[in-house]
Amino acid sequence: MAAFARRKALTAPRLYWWKKRLAARLPTTPMPTLSLVPAAIVSGSAGLTIRLPGEVAIEIANASPSWVAAMIAELARPLL
Repeated sequence: MAAFARRKALTAPRLYWWKKRLAARLPTTPMPTLSLVPAAIVSGSAGLTIRLPGEVAIEIANASPSWVAAMIAELARPLL
C-alpha cells in the first residue's frame, strides 16, 4: 500500500482511510457467480442472442464470427 501511495503521490494513511470507507459500502451478500456455456462459431454472418438471468435477452443481427469472438472475449474479461 505504501509503495502504491508513493507512485501515485498520495499518503498511505489516506489510502487506508478510503479503503475503510469503501469497504463499508460493499454489499454483504456475495455477487452471483457467472459462468460460460459451450458455444461454437460457424462461418458466415448470423444473429447472436445473449441470454441473461431474469428473462433478459440481447439479440444482435448479422454478427460476423470475428465480432462474436471479440464480444465473448470482452464478456469473459475480469472486471476491474
